[in-house]
Amino acid sequence: MANHAEYIVSPWEIEAYVQSLDVSCLESFGTKSWLDFHKKLALLNQQSVLEITGLREESVMEWFISLKKVFILIYEAIQIDVWKHKAFPHLIVLNGEPSSTFMLFSVLYHEVVVVSLLENILFHCESAETLDDTVIDLIDYAVQRVMMLLNEKSLEIYENVELNNDPNSCLREILEKQKVFEFDIGMRCISILHYLIELSDNIPLCAISRETFTYDASWRKIKAEEAGKINKREGQVWFALRELLLNPKCSPYYEITEHRLAQLSKLQRYLHEDVLDQVAPLIELKRWLSYLSMSGTPSSKATCAVQVELLPQIKSSILEKHHKKWKKLAKHQSKYLFTTDASYIKDAAQILSDVYDAEKLDRVEVKRCFSCQEPSKKRCSKCKEAWYCSRQCQVKDWENHKKICDKITKTEQ
Repeated sequence: MANHAEYIVSPWEIEAYVQSLDVSCLESFGTKSWLDFHKKLALLNQQSVLEITGLREESVMEWFISLKKVFILIYEAIQIDVWKHKAFPHLIVLNGEPSSTFMLFSVLYHEVVVVSLLENILFHCESAETLDDTVIDLIDYAVQRVMMLLNEKSLEIYENVELNNDPNSCLREILEKQKVFEFDIGMRCISILHYLIELSDNIPLCAISRETFTYDASWRKIKAEEAGKINKREGQVWFALRELLLNPKCSPYYEITEHRLAQLSKLQRYLHEDVLDQVAPLIELKRWLSYLSMSGTPSSKATCAVQVELLPQIKSSILEKHHKKWKKLAKHQSKYLFTTDASYIKDAAQILSDVYDAEKLDRVEVKRCFSCQEPSKKRCSKCKEAWYCSRQCQVKDWENHKKICDKITKTEQ
């Protein structure tokens, strides 16, 4: 049996990596300095996931909070989102089909990395200390990304790009991968919004107002085939709703009108025994909804105390800086993101070799025992493909695994 290495980024490197971070600029995308910046964030994200899945001390989270670097993650996520809509289409028009997917993939994947780090860090209440006014920018970003999951037209930016008929087209591959990224980011943003609601006691009052009033969107019917088992992300939605409705900090900002009373009452049918068995804290929400329905009277008018509302600054500052300059920016970025210089691409690949190291990625992904399906940290020392939680499970599964193990070993020889 082979053991995992303990770290992707060593403890003494984590502090140095986080300390060296600063916001990037759009002009630097694809340069070697930007690739090195992306590498550090990607490795820190992998280390963070490793710490969480291993139930270890979360050093990455602690250093981001103590060094007040969470702002960088928020800025980077918003900057990539703006770039996708403003500069990326110009890049495609100017350059057409890229010769490889590597450079553009790195830029698009950058957003996934920073959102994943934000999700991991914001789980902890200590993170509220570093958010300050940037929480408004984060709420706007997260809500828009979640809305993209519900709006079929949200991916039109990718649908409108003209593709050739080659099934092996690099551009086609990038756009298909980006749709996966968009979904992943949206799902993570559900968790982020849930965590921000739980942090209501420690974030600016205007943030609560923005969550409950500014983004009070319309209700939608759930599809019949979507009913049933509660998955992780659906659970996050329920927890967020529970926190919004039951947290005394939020109630002054959310008036229960006749319309809201009618819509909220409909939730009771979904809080049946099967759901409550899976998510016990929702029992309290069901009781509150039952009381609301029985009383039949909406609450008094919300007493929102926010007189001066803060507005998000990050996105507007990026848009203002590059106003009417997106095509010029795209021409500049083309030198790096659409380069055909084999030497430059090789150097870039070398910089990011650690990020896409298959062995390291194996450590981040939760492996299941081939015998009992429990999380496993050890694997067959012969083929290194089968994972087991214990020696007993490996022995038990040996008759099933033996033939496959021999085939894999012979193939590698």
